[in-house]
Amino acid sequence: MADRVKTVKLLATLRSVAGAKEIAVPVSADATVRDLLRSITQIHPALGARILEDDGQLKRGIQFIVEGRHIDWLQGLDTPVADADNLMLIPPVSGG
Repeated sequence: MADRVKTVKLLATLRSVAGAKEIAVPVSADATVRDLLRSITQIHPALGARILEDDGQLKRGIQFIVEGRHIDWLQGLDTPVADADNLMLIPPVSGG
């Protein structure tokens, strides 16, 4: 059961997939990034398919940022999501 709703900002092509600049995701009080991503997949299946592999891992090049830090530098998918945290999903970026 969701105890709160977190807002996740979406950048670039992820905005067009979701049809919004940000999405509201219901999560429990003790949610991790993994829990939040599962909720995103349930609410926005097309977005979930774009960002997650079948095994629940982030697809190559997708970045999940918590409070300005990539989850790889925190606790990965097990990073807790606090009430005040700013969250952002970034698709693969290319160019030069």
